[in-house]
Amino acid sequence: MTLSRETVHGLAALCGGIPDLAFTVTMTGGAQLRIAERPDASMCPHLFRQAVLAWPDAECFAPAIEAVAFDDFSQVAGVLACPGLRWFVAPMSGADTAACLEACGAIGDLTDAVVREDLDLGVSVVRLARHGAEPALDDAAVAGYAACLAEGLTRAAGPRATTLPPR
Repeated sequence: MTLSRETVHGLAALCGGIPDLAFTVTMTGGAQLRIAERPDASMCPHLFRQAVLAWPDAECFAPAIEAVAFDDFSQVAGVLACPGLRWFVAPMSGADTAACLEACGAIGDLTDAVVREDLDLGVSVVRLARHGAEPALDDAAVAGYAACLAEGLTRAAGPRATTLPPR
C-alpha cells in the first residue's frame, strides 16, 4: 500500500525542518531511493522536497512510495525520535500549531518547542527537546502530535451546523 499524498508531503517538510536528515524510500516495485547529503545518496533532501512540490496533484499521479526507513531516528506513534529530540509534522500554520501546543497540557515548561512553518506544503514541523527523562519527552511529543492532528482535522472539517433542520 502506498503512502498517502499527505504523508509524502509531511516527509518532504521534514526534509526542510531536520538538519542532516537521511532516509530510504521504497517505491512500488521494490526500487529504493536513498535520500541524504552523502555522495552515495540517490538525491539530497532538498531535491526530494522539490520533487514532491513539483508532483502533479491529479489522482493518477499519486506518489508510489510504499515505505520509509529513517537513519538515526526511531519512530514512536508517528513521532521521529533521537536522543533528547522529537520531531513531527502538524497539518496547520505555524501560529495555529504553536497555539495548539501551548494549550496542550502535556507540553510543559521543561519541554522546549520550536515550530517551523512550511508555507509551500501548508504544514509545520515541530521539534521538541527536553533535558532529562526520555519517556517524559515521548509522552509530551505524542500528546502534542495528537493534539495538533485533532485540531488540524477539526479545522479541515469546517464549521458544523449547530441546529437541526426543520422536519
